[in-house]
Amino acid sequence: MEYELKKPLQVYSKDKGEYEKQSIIVVSFIGRKGLQVMKRLQDEIFKVFTEQGKNRSAKEDTQKAKEDDKVVTTDELFDALEMTGQSSHLFQEITGALKAFATINGSKLTEDLLDEMDMEDLDAIYEAVIKDFLLPKITSRMNSMKK
Repeated sequence: MEYELKKPLQVYSKDKGEYEKQSIIVVSFIGRKGLQVMKRLQDEIFKVFTEQGKNRSAKEDTQKAKEDDKVVTTDELFDALEMTGQSSHLFQEITGALKAFATINGSKLTEDLLDEMDMEDLDAIYEAVIKDFLLPKITSRMNSMKK
């Protein structure tokens, strides 16, 4: 996945030997470690919904059973996830994963670069990783379990 930053970052260019503004971040969870991180992040999301399920009343369970007939979309699941109160924890997990699997101008996305990023860009990358990498598999599982 490629994400274009709204506010470019100053990144050292090995080719030119100087800092230059870069605006494209490439995120790719590749190999065994990439799959392992994706599975761990998906487990964190499942854990959030499991915790929320424990706190529901019988009336909510009945309402949920009626809603189970409809197909869950990635956007709906993302909205539900944001309302659980666990987005801070998930953000921390995802930004940790970005340090290992995201690059800008061919260099790893470091903690310092993450700290320099605009809040809007950080939030948009967080949302994109969840929607592009994590939620499609989760929504697929949830929809197949209903059948």
